[in-house]
Amino acid sequence: VKPDGDNLLVSTAKGLFKAKNVMVGIGRMGKPNKPDYKIPPSLIQVVNYNLNSCNCGEKIIVVGGGNSAAEYAVDLSGCNEVTLNYRRSTFTRLNDINLAAVEDSAKNGKLTLKLGVDITGIENDNGKVSVNYSDGSVEIYDRIIYAIGGSTPVDFLQKCSIELDSDTKPIVDENLQTNVKGLFVGGDIASKNGASIVSALNDAHKIINYIVNNKA
Repeated sequence: VKPDGDNLLVSTAKGLFKAKNVMVGIGRMGKPNKPDYKIPPSLIQVVNYNLNSCNCGEKIIVVGGGNSAAEYAVDLSGCNEVTLNYRRSTFTRLNDINLAAVEDSAKNGKLTLKLGVDITGIENDNGKVSVNYSDGSVEIYDRIIYAIGGSTPVDFLQKCSIELDSDTKPIVDENLQTNVKGLFVGGDIASKNGASIVSALNDAHKIINYIVNNKA
């Protein structure tokens, strides 16, 4: 995203778009963490770090213990067979809403929880993901989604000419506007301690109200 006269020029994989106002809400998952073990290149089409390319009717494992992992798992469980794997025996980082959603989905049989077990590696099994667990068990899935955290996408923000503080957090005013007029940042990357998708939506509402009220 770069200034272009009185507008902002947004570069995407599908071309260029002009907008007067833009909000960046990609979160730290915009630069997701990856597991320590090797991911076979042949599985690239069924290894995700977000919900892109997911279809109904798949057997999916979501890896992680944070709010993004919980939200992914609950959302996907509506039309998929989903397992949520977390290496700890209990969830310690979920907000109350996501914890309740996970527990309800598990209680109703919509979501399988595999807690206290880590993944040691994955292999290609005829185009599917063969997951090797630390307890010696192995299970096959159609897709694996890693939601194991991420870091602020510094390179992207700098390309947008957004100023960052010493903690690589975007500098914004009380309306979440950056140093670039009309360019806003909300959600996870605008929060000091991290936030969920809900926070990004709330920030978007705040920004829209500011734009409408000030005809920005």
